[in-house]
Amino acid sequence: MGVLRLAWFELRRFRGPLPRLVPVMLMLVPTLYGALYLWSNWDPYGRLHQVPVAFVNEDRPVDARGQHIDAGGRLTEVIRHDQNFKWKVTDAEAAREGLDDGDYHFVVTVPPDFSATLATTASAEPRQAKLLMTLDDANGFIIGKMAEVAKTQLQQQISATTQSTLVQQLYGETGTLKAQLAGSADGARQLAANAGSVPPEQTRQGAAQLADGLARLDAAVPAPPPAQSAGADARVLGAPVVIEVRNLHPAVLYGRGLAPFFFGIALWVFGLVGYLLLRPYNPRALAGRAGAVKVAIAGWLPAAALGVLGAFVLYAVVQLGLSLDADDPGLSLLLIALAAVTFVAIAQFLRAALGAVGDVLILVLLMLQLTSCGGLYPVTTTPEPFQALHPVLPMTYLVNGLRITLTGGQGERLGVAFAVLGAYLVVALIATVFVVRHKRMWTMAGLKPSVEL
Repeated sequence: MGVLRLAWFELRRFRGPLPRLVPVMLMLVPTLYGALYLWSNWDPYGRLHQVPVAFVNEDRPVDARGQHIDAGGRLTEVIRHDQNFKWKVTDAEAAREGLDDGDYHFVVTVPPDFSATLATTASAEPRQAKLLMTLDDANGFIIGKMAEVAKTQLQQQISATTQSTLVQQLYGETGTLKAQLAGSADGARQLAANAGSVPPEQTRQGAAQLADGLARLDAAVPAPPPAQSAGADARVLGAPVVIEVRNLHPAVLYGRGLAPFFFGIALWVFGLVGYLLLRPYNPRALAGRAGAVKVAIAGWLPAAALGVLGAFVLYAVVQLGLSLDADDPGLSLLLIALAAVTFVAIAQFLRAALGAVGDVLILVLLMLQLTSCGGLYPVTTTPEPFQALHPVLPMTYLVNGLRITLTGGQGERLGVAFAVLGAYLVVALIATVFVVRHKRMWTMAGLKPSVEL
């Protein structure tokens, strides 16, 4: 028998509607993995206009040198029409709550003295005005890098906005200086024209008035500053506004920021591999008199125990080898343990219900979660299908929870992560119990698996 004929026999054993899906799904694995991942991350920076960020204006307008300066208000109007991010103009309290809850990825705040500080740029002692950009790595590490783009764009917008304010002030000063110079020039011309036809006493009075006017003009023009001061003033005029960045819970290192994502991948892959080697239930127990709950739990416990131990080994290796230094090690261990047993329960259900097809489905779910959990770029920068999947897949909640236990953050989202993963665990175990109960109804088709590995 030839090699090709033997190969054909291997493919022919996948008979029936469900078994025939196995080679098709295997064939599509590279496409699913490569195309989905590329699609989700094709142009994240081109979708920044979908990233929600908050803008808070606490500036108090001032009047300086005859000009009303409301730099914060003008900047707010610019932000309202900006298309680079999904800006939300709000107050400080709502912005901080939104940042803690993950509704905003960062917050830009205009301080109360913004206009007053900008007004000094036309004075003898100019000072740089400051804006505050607040981040939180508990909302994702990569968004901090994206905020650098926002910082650059915002700096350009601020420069355009503040330049007009500075020009108004400088033109106001120039107008005053022009009027004073014109008055002095008229006085000098009158004095020169009448020099030979007026009494000496009146000439002396005119000269005294002209000298007095020139003295006032000299006082109005500031003395040239020292070279060092002039350099500092030039820097202020060149960059009248600086943006300070504050991270509430910094991950500091790239690896620590991405650790939640890779922990999720590792624990899900364990569920896939675990039931390639272990059985989802014991066939002898299934044929015996043990209850369906007992059979299902007995099939889950070995893989669950190994999964927890594997999760702890992973954590120990990353801690000892890479200095993970979690903000809360205890909660981190508890969360990855819960994720391990939950992912194992999901894999057990799919393997028990669908056999080899379930293994392929577990792999497909891994690909979908890689692209929709928001582990790298914010999920709002991905296409709409991934945004729709984001809140319904379990890896999302492991990633969200680990970000808080590793770097710190708001505890309410951590509670949600524990609750959702716990719910997935219970539902998967109950579903496996029903599968075991159904398997006990012996049929001719049930005596021979549709797909054998």
